[in-house]
Amino acid sequence: MRFDGIVLPDRARLREAVDDIRKGRGGISLYLSLLGLLAGFLAIGCIFLLGHAHTTNTSDLVPWGIQITTYVYFVLISTGCTFVNFFGAIFYEEEYSPYASRVMFLAIVTALAAFISLATEMGRIDRMYYFLISPNPASPMFWMSVWYAADIFIIVLEYINIRRSRHSRKVMWAAFFVAVVTYGTLGSLFGAVGSRAYYYSALLPIYFLFMAFLTGGALCALVAAVEGRKTPGDGSPLPAFFTTFLKIGLGLALFATFWRLMIGLAGHVPGSEAFGLTLFDTLFFGIFLGVVVPFLLLLATRGPVGLIFTGLLILATQFKGRMDLVVGGFRVPVFRAYDIPAVVQYTPSIFEVLVLIASVSLVSFLYLVCDRSGLFEPIPGKEA
Repeated sequence: MRFDGIVLPDRARLREAVDDIRKGRGGISLYLSLLGLLAGFLAIGCIFLLGHAHTTNTSDLVPWGIQITTYVYFVLISTGCTFVNFFGAIFYEEEYSPYASRVMFLAIVTALAAFISLATEMGRIDRMYYFLISPNPASPMFWMSVWYAADIFIIVLEYINIRRSRHSRKVMWAAFFVAVVTYGTLGSLFGAVGSRAYYYSALLPIYFLFMAFLTGGALCALVAAVEGRKTPGDGSPLPAFFTTFLKIGLGLALFATFWRLMIGLAGHVPGSEAFGLTLFDTLFFGIFLGVVVPFLLLLATRGPVGLIFTGLLILATQFKGRMDLVVGGFRVPVFRAYDIPAVVQYTPSIFEVLVLIASVSLVSFLYLVCDRSGLFEPIPGKEA
């Protein structure tokens, strides 16, 4: 199988891109991504060398912070890209085909960014092999590892098939169902935590899948709009299905967010006060800025600029939503002792913020370099 120029960037084009970067012709986005990567991986090195106690603001009261938030955020985007690939190929095959390789490439690199963020939280990643030699099938976490391996394998295979113009509907369907099972299971890991009322819900796996479709659709629409701005005079408008997917995703997000909030506010179990503590953030950032405003923008604006702004707004507010979800579960302590505050506060350290920057920069850098290297261009003699 030939990889150079098909699955991976063409070597000659890649050398040209590297030369452009060295000579200052890379563009501000690429240089910002490179700077973010350097700063982020320096912070990651400090976390591994100095330890979490000296670099992060997580604690026994708030064991999950921005690193887990970043992980959840990017794996849901990866899932959403898989959903966009599935529904795009099923319902809009001809219009979607030119974007297929970009979408699946984004699914792969966002998953990579998610696992890098997760690795900084795990600590001893050198011991990960224990889940293979001492498996525990009774643990949902064990099955998460199994499904993750299957998901990464299948989306890479789907990407290779698309680039080689040997698209298989069986692989596409498998990628869709594996993504549903994998990240529905991730939602169940949160939803099964009975001691945390903010997490404990049968709705959470569905909530995760709905948010995945919205965030993945937002990133794909953003990339398509940026590509549309590069060729403003070619006379071809942006495909309408990106806007359609966003509208559907916004509707699903509104449904899941609203009813999760209502059920939480109506509950009177210990810890349900967390829904009241996050009420403003959910209403303002999660529903108004995260759903209502983007929907109005989609109705009021036309063209790539409006779609770029809408996509960025959705991605930003959805990260705030993932942060509220992950950290919000620990706002109200399970055990009320005299030396434990009634409401726990959490502010990420600079090292934790740089992990987020590293993940964002990794996705941006890999995409920009591969785009400049012509990886997503149609292959001569094959379909786009």
